[in-house]
Amino acid sequence: MITLWKKYSYVIMLVVISILLGLYILISSDEDTSGYQEIVVNEGQSLWEIANLYADNHSLSSQEFIEWVSKKNQLNEDNIKAGEKLIIPVKAKHLLNDNSKLAYDME
Repeated sequence: MITLWKKYSYVIMLVVISILLGLYILISSDEDTSGYQEIVVNEGQSLWEIANLYADNHSLSSQEFIEWVSKKNQLNEDNIKAGEKLIIPVKAKHLLNDNSKLAYDME
């Protein structure tokens, strides 16, 4: 065992570090949310209301929508406050110019 360690110590350490780094990345990486829309919560809005408001733009049930939003925005409870920014599971609409025309409206 000692001769094996002396001969291959760098390779063994490289493999162990690679496995640990891979596990860390796998565990810590969440789904990329950069392609999703960010909204600002209005006074009196709830997650249920937001889920219903955007129901035509996603394929989740209201409960799944709320769970997704809670997880991605690290909400500890369902209470949200006015002015709070939330990422929602609706694809972002990128503006093309100052006239606020959307890419899919240009066809």
